[in-house]
Amino acid sequence: MTGKDVLKLLLVSYGFKTVTITTYRGDFGNVGYEINAENDNGECYNTINCEGLMFNIANLIRTMNEMGIEPQFNPFPGHDYPVKTILESNNLKLL
Repeated sequence: MTGKDVLKLLLVSYGFKTVTITTYRGDFGNVGYEINAENDNGECYNTINCEGLMFNIANLIRTMNEMGIEPQFNPFPGHDYPVKTILESNNLKLL
């Protein structure tokens, strides 16, 4: 599983169903992330940084706390999609 996969699953657990994550190599070979996500309420999470995976996990959780968004343990009521299906889709509203 890649860092992008971990971040996408984390965003899905917070209710974001339109998710796009790209990576790039920054200075000194550091991994950078460009993350764009939107939930059904029109709330967005967007960031571009070259801080690495652990920073992005912590930043995402902190931002969700600040926004008052709680994680959902059943983001697709009535459905239990395989992780592979979730990771392969950029727009989970279509599932």
